[in-house]
Amino acid sequence: MYRIKFAIYILLVLSFTLLCGCGEQASVKQEPLPEQVEGTVLASVNSRIITLEDFNQRIQTINSGIEASPDIPESVKANYLIKTEEDKKRILEQMVETELFIGEAIVRGLDKDPELLKAVRAIKEQILLNKLIEAEKARVAVTTKEIENYYNSYKDIFIIPEERRVGIIVVPSEQKAKEVKIALLQGGAFAALSRDNSTDESAKTGGDIGFIVQKSVLPQPDKKTMFEKFEQEAFGLELNKPSAIFKGPDGYYIIEAREIKPARQRLLSEVYNDIQQGLTLKKQEEALKALIGNLRRGANIIVHNELLKEQDD
Repeated sequence: MYRIKFAIYILLVLSFTLLCGCGEQASVKQEPLPEQVEGTVLASVNSRIITLEDFNQRIQTINSGIEASPDIPESVKANYLIKTEEDKKRILEQMVETELFIGEAIVRGLDKDPELLKAVRAIKEQILLNKLIEAEKARVAVTTKEIENYYNSYKDIFIIPEERRVGIIVVPSEQKAKEVKIALLQGGAFAALSRDNSTDESAKTGGDIGFIVQKSVLPQPDKKTMFEKFEQEAFGLELNKPSAIFKGPDGYYIIEAREIKPARQRLLSEVYNDIQQGLTLKKQEEALKALIGNLRRGANIIVHNELLKEQDD
């Protein structure tokens, strides 16, 4: 009987030992398998891999930043570039340390932090949105025929307007303007009279203000315009004939047209790229509107607008 009890005791002890052993073995932390990467392995940090391709990209990014930096004098930029083997070893060591930090953060479970996951999701969704929009835009194409049709339908907007190079004399009073006008009619040189009498800053160049165009509904940011009365006078003048005296914002004006560039129709070849770009943008916008329309029709959208109302305190 004693032998039977002892045998049972030994069996229980062995069973307990085996169970404990299994528990200890199960609790041993398994080293994670190395991550699967594409490229040439330059270094491994525990399970994390640094590829030669990523390293070279890092070097290129650093060097590009140095070359583009306005804070580093051009004469010494070459001294800061990553070129030597020692420089590269230093950068690689920095990357190894970064991987160690990231690995430790994962071990501590920081990659499961709710704020981090929220931020990662937001970035991922923004990238997805951008990729979808770019993919939809890439499907849009504008044909040569469409460009030609647009040009022929809207030729008027592709006219380069007449330009006139103008000289001006500005004086503070009407009486002074009459004296200058008489001098002009008696054969006085416009440029000389402008230098001697005009209060405008153009007096030092004989009153020359360069070429101007008339204001139009189409913006012409690279062209100079003047006030309405000025343009009316300037574009009604014969070459080198003084205008009538008229009042403007800085006094009394006398002007002359010194050179005329006639209006001309721009060729299709001159505006082809502009039309193509404009039509492409228009068709891309239409494509995105069509896509969102289709998505809305096929979606189950529930909006609780009542939650947008201001809540009473």
